[in-house]
Amino acid sequence: MTLKDLTLRLRALIAPRRVERELDDELSFHIEREAHKHIANGIPPAEARRRARAKFGSVALAADECRDARGTHFIDTCVRDITYALRTFRRTPLVALTIVTTVALGLGLVAVVFTFLNVFLFRVDNVPNLQEIYAVVRPESSNGETVGFTRPQLEAIRRDTRVFSSVFGMLLDIDSRIDGRMMGGTLVTGNFFQALDVKPALGRTLTPDDDQRSAPRPVIVLSHRGWTRHFAKDPAVLGRRVTVNGFPFEIVGVMPDGFRGLSVGTPDYWAPLSLLGQFRLVHAGREDAVAIGIIGRLKPEISRQRALAELIAWDSGSATDPRSARLSLEPRRGTIPHPGEALILFTPLFFAFGLILMIGCANVANLLLGRAVSRQREIGIRLSLGASRGRLIRQLLTESLLLALAAAVLGFILSRLAIDGTVFAVMSTVAPELAENFTLSAPAGDWRVILFLVVGAIASTVFFGLAPALQATRIDLMRTIRGDLIGPRPSRARHLLIGLQVTASALLLVCSAIFLRSAIAASKFDPGIRTSDTIFIDIPNEQTRGALLQAIRADASVVAVAAASPGPLGSPRLASAETAGRKTSVVYKFASPEYFGVMGIDIIRGRGFSEAERTPNTGVIVIAESLARELWPNADPVGQELRLDTDPASVSRDPNDPALTLRAFTVVGVARDVAGFRLAEFEEANIYVPINTSIANTKLTVRVHGEPETVRQALLPKLTAIDPNMGVVATMATIASMQTYILKVAFWLTLVLGALALALTVSGLFSVLSYLVEQRAKEIGVRVALGATKRAVGELVLWQLTRPVCVGLLIGGGFAALLGIALMATPAADRIGEIVHVFDPIAYAGSLLLIVGACTAAALVPAMRAARIDPVVTLRQD
Repeated sequence: MTLKDLTLRLRALIAPRRVERELDDELSFHIEREAHKHIANGIPPAEARRRARAKFGSVALAADECRDARGTHFIDTCVRDITYALRTFRRTPLVALTIVTTVALGLGLVAVVFTFLNVFLFRVDNVPNLQEIYAVVRPESSNGETVGFTRPQLEAIRRDTRVFSSVFGMLLDIDSRIDGRMMGGTLVTGNFFQALDVKPALGRTLTPDDDQRSAPRPVIVLSHRGWTRHFAKDPAVLGRRVTVNGFPFEIVGVMPDGFRGLSVGTPDYWAPLSLLGQFRLVHAGREDAVAIGIIGRLKPEISRQRALAELIAWDSGSATDPRSARLSLEPRRGTIPHPGEALILFTPLFFAFGLILMIGCANVANLLLGRAVSRQREIGIRLSLGASRGRLIRQLLTESLLLALAAAVLGFILSRLAIDGTVFAVMSTVAPELAENFTLSAPAGDWRVILFLVVGAIASTVFFGLAPALQATRIDLMRTIRGDLIGPRPSRARHLLIGLQVTASALLLVCSAIFLRSAIAASKFDPGIRTSDTIFIDIPNEQTRGALLQAIRADASVVAVAAASPGPLGSPRLASAETAGRKTSVVYKFASPEYFGVMGIDIIRGRGFSEAERTPNTGVIVIAESLARELWPNADPVGQELRLDTDPASVSRDPNDPALTLRAFTVVGVARDVAGFRLAEFEEANIYVPINTSIANTKLTVRVHGEPETVRQALLPKLTAIDPNMGVVATMATIASMQTYILKVAFWLTLVLGALALALTVSGLFSVLSYLVEQRAKEIGVRVALGATKRAVGELVLWQLTRPVCVGLLIGGGFAALLGIALMATPAADRIGEIVHVFDPIAYAGSLLLIVGACTAAALVPAMRAARIDPVVTLRQD
């Protein structure tokens, strides 16, 4: 194609009327010139023009050939289809609005899930040449333990290898109280921003000079999110001094909006990695031993394989054990290194939200199938005038696509409203003492979300528009032209659509009922520990433990203080217990002598720990009654010997955490079994090992007088005055509420989806049956004239939905049962099995009966309308 051809085609698209006028003038010119030749030969003008037209042939055909030669015929046809579709919508605005709203609801819900997935998986930082950024990762060892890198190893990579043009270190999830406000940050080496080649929006970024322990003044750089949330976008924030854990810092810069620093969520600030000891006092003096992430920008001339080979060679020379020299380079094009894990996590949500879209498309398909009857005459006339069936199908699909694209626009608006509402609801319902330790903000939509909605609109068009288009163009031309319009009788396609709608509604409502009953059961579940008057306290900085303990004990509302490791929010520690040749798996925890009294755990045999027994080296333990029955079914467990071998996978990686130094222990007491909070990740142990409250990395549990929340609010200022970076201080009642919070979220989510699914299903059934009654009015009138009763007529209408509804209920209930079987086959079954009953017969029966009742109610109005048909009036009208 030459430039001239391209120019002519663009001109035909931009100024079609002018081009058409020029075409008419050119065709007229050729005919007139031929007529002038005949006139010059003595032929009368009228006969000359007739002969000229006869010789030229069909003007319309010549014009079409000229238009085809331009190469814009397809675009012209599309424009005509769009124009015709818009005129059609203008004649039936209510139908168009119904279709757009229905499809938009489904697309908007699916877009909500994709928006969150986009943040984690696809949305990347605004970093130049991001494809050159790779993380150096050491895969997990055979026992599941990950060996990280340290700051000296980062310097060694920078010094001894030549694969990166720049390499830097990161330490994520640093929570600190800055001027009394909890803020989350990331510690980075001084060349972090230079390596990523990003510029600040205000001020400057960190420099290598800032990343020195001897730097004259500690500095931090705010993210746009931190600047907005905590400083209200104050442009005078530069140079402001803030206090971090009692240390003064100066704000020197603000990064642009959209830069997240290669992390999943945007931190509030970035600070020099060398100042780790000021952000986490527990690491003060041992900053070089802390594991950090290492990320580098590959040199353009070095491939990933070559860089990995050189890094493995370097690691083999620096590792004491050559077998540990296993490295990999993971690209950081997104924020999650393993996209497959994110897809697995979001797939159930896509499925649940996609059910609403499927039901909506099924409703629209049924609506279009009914509307096809009213358009049979129009379609028959167009077919008789020479239009091909394929041409008409394209016209109908164009109409469907325009409606779907309009639904995509509305769906984007609905998705933003749903996301903002969800974030607000979550942050409003989480307990304040827990909410301050995490922030949830509504993710922004970008071009990927818009592209996803466009693709979803196209897919929806095929789902709800193709079958009606095929059905509408499959007509008897002669009968249609005579005006004998025959509506389609109930077909397999219509029954299939109804069955799919009922299936989705049944699946979602069964899940909703299960979560509701599970949440009620969890609220009544007795964890076996005291929650009404106890407070949990986490001490992040061990240097302040003594002062904190003194302040807590000095408070008049405090009755007793106990320590445990792990605490209510920690992971259980596993071990293998052996006695007299009998082995079993156990869960153990370290507990101070006060722990049993504070937590309300009764000692039913023997005794608890004495004041002298405050270290694991005393060799005594207390076991749970169920374990005592298992190990010594016919003997007194008190005084028995027990050997414990810890599970390496559950041993804490922090060297400061309490650890078992002995293997042989003597049982001194038997405690009552404690169920714990399974869903809140608090599983009580069946073996207790003594520990002291002053031991590092133990969590405190405090029993108080009066209202626990009031005491907590009074204690918190005293504790933060000692340690500004104080950890979680929450009532045990709040922690207990986490047991039901997850279930409540799942219940409300599935309830909303199930209610939407049922509403769409009921509206679809009502529309289908109303249409069928209207189309079969003559038949029903004949039946009534021949003696059919009103009851028989009503049953005739109700029978139209009996089979698809019953099949949908069976399939939906079966899918719910299959999901329950799959869930109980996962490792999560042990955690949720006592709370979530996935085969609850009441939940199944209640949900299915609700659907049957709703579908019956939707069918009663059309059935009653059919029963009231007057055969005389109906037959006369026909």
